[in-house]
Amino acid sequence: MWRSSVLVALVVALLAVSVGARAADEHFARLVDTPTAHTYLKGDFSLGLEVVGDGGLRGSAQVGASDFFYLGISYGGENVIGSGNPDWYDSIEVDAKFRLAPEGDPIPALAIGYDGRGYGAQLEDGTFEKPSLGFYAVLTKTLPFSEFWQLHGGIGRTLELERARPDFWISLSARFSEEFSVLTEYQLGNDATKEDPTDKTGYLNLGLRWVFMEQIVIDFYFRNLLGPSGSPNLSSRAIAFTFYQSF
Repeated sequence: MWRSSVLVALVVALLAVSVGARAADEHFARLVDTPTAHTYLKGDFSLGLEVVGDGGLRGSAQVGASDFFYLGISYGGENVIGSGNPDWYDSIEVDAKFRLAPEGDPIPALAIGYDGRGYGAQLEDGTFEKPSLGFYAVLTKTLPFSEFWQLHGGIGRTLELERARPDFWISLSARFSEEFSVLTEYQLGNDATKEDPTDKTGYLNLGLRWVFMEQIVIDFYFRNLLGPSGSPNLSSRAIAFTFYQSF
C-alpha cells in the first residue's frame, strides 16, 4: 500500500505546482538516461512523471541544496496504467550530483554523482534489464560554434552487477530555439539479462525536449534506436513531464 501512496504523492505534488515557477535552465542537468555536469541552483526543484511502455509510470523529485549540489528520488512501477495489479519497484531510487568545477575556457565543467535509476523491466532479484548508472563522473563543454550546443561524456560503475565493468557514454544537447532541443546519447550500457553481464550492449537514445511553458517541460524519449544489439531489450518510446519551481 505504501508503494502506491509514494507514487500518488509525487503525482499530486507535480500537479499542484504553482504557475510562478522559474524557467527551466537551458543547461539541462540530465538528458535521456545520462547526466550532464550541470546541477540546480539553490532552492530550485523539479517534479517529474515519466510514462513508459507496458503501462509503467515513474515519479521523481529533485531539489538544489546549493548551487553545486542536488539530491533527488524516484519511484514507480510497471502495469500501473491498465488492467491487473501494478508491479511496483522494490525500492525508492536515489539520484545525487555534486559539481566540482564550473566550465571555463578551455576547461569543461566537472561533476560526480550517483544515479540509482534502472530502466526496462525489473527482474526477480530487483535489478533492471538495464541496470542503474551507479557512481559516475561527467564532463560538459560548450561547443565553440554555439553557446546552445554542448558535448557531454562520462564514466560510471553500477552497484547492481558484481562483475560489471565501467560504463562509458557520450552525449550531445542541441538547442534550436527557446522551446525546442534535441538530445542524443550513446551509452555502452550494462545488460542484466545477458549470461555475461560484462558484455556491453550499446544504447543509442534520442530525446526531443519541448519547453511548453516557462515552468513546464515535455520530453519525448526514443530508447535503444539500434534495436536489440544482442540484447532482448527492444527499442522503446516514452514521454516525460517535468515541472520546475523555486522556493
